[in-house]
Amino acid sequence: MSKVGTKKNTKLWRIRSMFLKELRLIQNDKFALLLVFVLPTMIMGTMYAITNQAAIGISPETGKNEGAIRLGIVDIDPTDTYPGEDLSENFTWYLSNSPDFIALIFETEVEALDALYFNRIEAYAVIPYGFEGNITGDIPAFVDIHISSTDFEIQTSVFSKFNRVVQEFREEHGWVKGEISNEMISEFQPPGSSGFEATFGVFLIVFAVFIGVAATAAQAIVGDIPLNRMLLTPASKMEAILAKVFAYFVVGMLQAQFLLVLWQLLFNIDVWAQYLTMNIVLALMSLSGSSLGVLISTLVTTRLQANQSFLFLLFGSMIVGTGFMDVGLVDDYYPLNLGRVMMADTAFKGVALAEFTSDILIILELSLALILIAWIIFTRRTTLA
Repeated sequence: MSKVGTKKNTKLWRIRSMFLKELRLIQNDKFALLLVFVLPTMIMGTMYAITNQAAIGISPETGKNEGAIRLGIVDIDPTDTYPGEDLSENFTWYLSNSPDFIALIFETEVEALDALYFNRIEAYAVIPYGFEGNITGDIPAFVDIHISSTDFEIQTSVFSKFNRVVQEFREEHGWVKGEISNEMISEFQPPGSSGFEATFGVFLIVFAVFIGVAATAAQAIVGDIPLNRMLLTPASKMEAILAKVFAYFVVGMLQAQFLLVLWQLLFNIDVWAQYLTMNIVLALMSLSGSSLGVLISTLVTTRLQANQSFLFLLFGSMIVGTGFMDVGLVDDYYPLNLGRVMMADTAFKGVALAEFTSDILIILELSLALILIAWIIFTRRTTLA
């Protein structure tokens, strides 16, 4: 055999050939490209729309803040124990003048409940009998706020806005003497962003790269007819595994660049100085996601099973990877959880990546283990479909 022929039959040459073949297949698979690029863009765009809606602005129609709540007020307190003014009427005035509420006055709770039922208001408050007497007698005065159980958005915002009015009412009357007030100050927040845009954006990018790559790689081997023919040549199954892992790793890194630039430009987040560090973290996510996806593809025997496995991975990762609850050892070993912490700490706190050496080694070792397990399973397969 000539030297040229020998060169083209080396392991590296065969891996390179299968790697390029895989990239061409991905390029021709429009659905895979849709999943990798368009879906994260839609999610990022949704987050942009939500943050813009939440931004404070004055509505020209109402003169209130954008997103002000339509609040019904029912004053059923006739007591008169405070000299100079009716405190229930005065509290109603504070609610009516709050930029966060569009107040509508009702005579009875029945009328207010009817308005809530037909969505003319989004909540209503009942100032009870004895409200003024309780305040002047240094007794807690309770105001019931009625909200539709079907309106989840209002449930999360009405109480914080109502409490701001209560705080203002008490301050104006001098009823906060000796008490402790607080104000939340967000530290380690990138310039030009809110905590939500930065924190959720970090999770979204890490999640999208890891899950997106794993999802597309889950289809890498099962039903790959060209690979069936290629394995009749001197190409080994380990070479095929490596070629596919590297191919989807490249796809993940392209997706990472797309998301990083879109995130920073769309939300005006200035972490460009940490761009290389963030890419290293996302490279780990892409490698581990690709390895996991290829392993899934060797375990399943049909594309339907691959899709079902991806859904299990997607929802399972949403449960254990958000950081909202303690998941024990999963936090210490699952690449998504490790990447989320590394990304936030390096980008926002300026922590050196070297501080996460042990976490990096865990991700690399886990990726290698996934590749080896995929190879072991693959060697026992006689067909890909």
